[in-house]
Amino acid sequence: MAQSNASGNVYGRVDGAAGATVVLSNTETGLRRTVTPDASGRYQASAMPPGHYKVELMREGKVVNTTEVDVLIGQGVDASFSNVAKVEITARRSRIDVSSANNGATFTAKELAQLPIEQSVSAIVQLAPNTTRADPRYAAGASFGGGGASENAYYINGFPVTNPLTQLGASELPFGAIAQAQVLTGGFGAEFGRSIGGVMNITTKSGTNNWEAGAQASIEPNALRSKARNVYYAHNDQATDGTLYAKNDLTSDSQHRVGAYVGGPIIEDKLFMFIAAERTNQKRNGVARTSDEADTDGSLPSGWLDRKNTTTRYLAKFDWNITDNHRLEWTSIGDKPESDLRYSDFNYNTFAHTGKVVSGGHFESVANITPTIGAKTNILRYTGNLTDALTLQVLYGENKTDHVNDRMGYNPTVPGIAFDSQAAKAPGLVYNNPQPFAGQRINTDYSYDKVKSTRVDLEWKLGDHTLRAGIDDNKLSSYGAGDVTAGGFTWTYFKTDTPNDLQSLTGYKTKVNNGSGPLAAAGYYVRKQIFEDVTAAFSNQSAQYLEDRWQLTKDLLVTGGVRIEQYKNLNGDRQPFLKMDNQINPRLSAVWDAYGDASLKVFGSLGRYSIQIPTHIAIRGASRSTYTRTFYTYTGVGADGQPTGLTALTPLVSPDNEFGQAKLPETVAAQNLKPSYQDEFTLGFERMYSPEMNFGAKVTYRKLRTTIDDWCDQRPFDAWAAAHNVNEDNWNGFMCASINPGETNDFLVDFSGTGKNLTPVTLSAKDMGFGKPERTYTALDLFLEHPMRNGWYGKVNYTWSRSKGNTEGQTLSAVAQTDVAATQTWDHYEIMEYANGLLPNDRTHQIKAYGYWEMTPEWILGGNFLAASGMPITCLGTYPIDKQTDGFPDYGAAYHYCFGPSGKNPPSPQGSAGRLPWDVRLDASLTYRPAAVKGLSLKVDVFNVLNKQTVQQVDQLYNTDDGSRNATWNTPGAFVGYTAPRSARFTVEYNHRF
Repeated sequence: MAQSNASGNVYGRVDGAAGATVVLSNTETGLRRTVTPDASGRYQASAMPPGHYKVELMREGKVVNTTEVDVLIGQGVDASFSNVAKVEITARRSRIDVSSANNGATFTAKELAQLPIEQSVSAIVQLAPNTTRADPRYAAGASFGGGGASENAYYINGFPVTNPLTQLGASELPFGAIAQAQVLTGGFGAEFGRSIGGVMNITTKSGTNNWEAGAQASIEPNALRSKARNVYYAHNDQATDGTLYAKNDLTSDSQHRVGAYVGGPIIEDKLFMFIAAERTNQKRNGVARTSDEADTDGSLPSGWLDRKNTTTRYLAKFDWNITDNHRLEWTSIGDKPESDLRYSDFNYNTFAHTGKVVSGGHFESVANITPTIGAKTNILRYTGNLTDALTLQVLYGENKTDHVNDRMGYNPTVPGIAFDSQAAKAPGLVYNNPQPFAGQRINTDYSYDKVKSTRVDLEWKLGDHTLRAGIDDNKLSSYGAGDVTAGGFTWTYFKTDTPNDLQSLTGYKTKVNNGSGPLAAAGYYVRKQIFEDVTAAFSNQSAQYLEDRWQLTKDLLVTGGVRIEQYKNLNGDRQPFLKMDNQINPRLSAVWDAYGDASLKVFGSLGRYSIQIPTHIAIRGASRSTYTRTFYTYTGVGADGQPTGLTALTPLVSPDNEFGQAKLPETVAAQNLKPSYQDEFTLGFERMYSPEMNFGAKVTYRKLRTTIDDWCDQRPFDAWAAAHNVNEDNWNGFMCASINPGETNDFLVDFSGTGKNLTPVTLSAKDMGFGKPERTYTALDLFLEHPMRNGWYGKVNYTWSRSKGNTEGQTLSAVAQTDVAATQTWDHYEIMEYANGLLPNDRTHQIKAYGYWEMTPEWILGGNFLAASGMPITCLGTYPIDKQTDGFPDYGAAYHYCFGPSGKNPPSPQGSAGRLPWDVRLDASLTYRPAAVKGLSLKVDVFNVLNKQTVQQVDQLYNTDDGSRNATWNTPGAFVGYTAPRSARFTVEYNHRF
């Protein structure tokens, strides 16, 4: 029973099928579909728009039996008829879908409206089993089944709305315009791809034959928000231990949302419209800097932030039933998140702020600044039931994201001043900082991303087989993407307690006390750093799939298929540099309707899933980039904060050999790359024990087979050149290239420096110093569900899981790196020593429970509960100096070595530094629907009822870059380290059907 990712299907059996037909009618739009059972009595109606249907069994032109079902997105529903002599009308909704081995959960608009959840897609994701929140420093994304935050796919009405630049999160629509939301965490068939995590699949509301309109307003007042927890330094044998790090309890946060909709028939039974819009305004004020950034008198010129977030979203949906067998849909979605920021002064000694604004700006769709990343999207979709056995679906859509950075007080010619710590300020010197964005890598004033997507799906029923085939093609482009150092470069001041000992400064070994004066003798020095990688980037993605759903027996359905994916990433000059043609993903699943009545489903799946590389990889990986440092001692500081009396400690150095030189497309990726993919096995059952109880269990096993990341180690090339007598004098050096870690990689190298006659170089995993990439996810899920009956609905999920390996995937949560698929993880072999262990998205135990109780026709009580094990902590420190070889590309605190004296850290394996505490959250809601005013509802949601502000993230860097102890190691993140405090939301809503 095949179904589209934007529709569902109805299937069943008819006793005595000769001469019978089945008529399905959408009770809200009048759409009708007539199908004829085959000789065995089986029938199916696929590609049905989600909604409520009356299903009638017809004999000799008369209705002899009727039932009613709900069609859910991406699912099938059974509507079978026994041989009866009279009309029997029943209304039911089976909670068990025996037509699919998909793992996950589906939520309807009614269910979402009753539950106390934040009105966002990410909140829906977290209701499903096998999902966890990603590191809170990531602007978006979630972990599905142990995957990285960027390894998921998001769809609205069949169109891919995943963020094309980084694959972190997706654009959204007005929350009240969601009709159904399907969260797939595994087992999905060949129709879905470009995900080794999960799929978020949403359909929007549509107009019906009844005109209806409504409005909603909600407010989350600051007066009912509990105080946020202050953050204090962890105990690290430092002078700062236990002192105030981040002042959070002065934060005020209020939000209000307004929305409205109207929908109905333009032409009854034929043409429908649905239009919705909402705007959310949030005002958040509070301390924006940490105490270590303050001057000795406690002052911080930009320490206070007044923020106003505005998110405007709309949906316009038009549905045209051209005939009962041909439909056309047009969807237009707008999602515009904006932030207006004003930075002013704050004093950490007095906690005073005068409101003297020094910087700020207006931002639109900017990661880690605006609430989300939005887009404007338009989708046209055709569905044609060409015959009873042949269905065609065609989709075309485009979307565009505008990124706007209008900074107040920014001067691009003024370098920034920063400090490794307050101890880096020499006594008696004044360090002014005229650059309000000092030390930041900032985006260009304007950039944008575009996606064009085409998709065709064809389904053909042939006896016991349902054959399905499809193709899709996505064109992604990003313009003006990348970052530049604010002010052109940054001066960062340091102090070492061992100025007479050998230091490793970005791989260059030297002593700070170089005889240049008393500041150097006392350990004071400074670094000049430049970073710039702004460019354009492109990606072409395509896929084909073929699937056969074979009804092997009347109760056993076996589905076999294969999906083939291709992608090609291009740099700013539209030159291809990373190409993948051989992503072959076989899929196999089986579903056994054990009792033949959809009351016991036993299912399993075996499949291969692959993930593409986002456009962001071209920004630094395939285009010009500059990342340079020079270290100096100094004798004084000018009025502009810049050092004077400089004496170089190092030459111009770069951690990745990035000196702004052009990158040849042939040299920035291995020539024999294999796709990044994983294999998955699932096995489970679901039992409808009674009309009041469903339960089930499922086992999931996932194993990452290969991955793609960048590698930046020149030493193996030097060794190869020496072994093959190749002269390197004219070579500009190796920067980085995308590789398959743990595999033999074939490179082309420009040893001649001419850009031509490139030299083939083959390096084995041993040459590169790597073992195989490892990531395994094992989970056991148990659930107990009370379907909506006797006035209440409830579901409890328990998940035991284990996520282990040496790579998280495309992301690196330990440092919240957003260079997706180009993290520091595999940059050189020293980083991977002792990297195997528990991964960041490991949660041993998770309990999720949610539901609602209609206490009376007027009062509804809702609840949502989570109890989850805390994430494992990884400690990253500096690499032991006595282990460093010539040419060692020193990354500072990036290695699995910790808990030792400067330069002598012992090993500290991945995930072995303890765990964060359990995350326990309880949300509750109460809704009042007065009988005297039909259509009116008043609701209050209370989030984090127990006000358990649990640690969500800590600093995992044990050292600063120069090897000194990091005072904030194991300290919660300044402003995202704890769960949000208790808050309340009041909502009034009115809906009217004409």
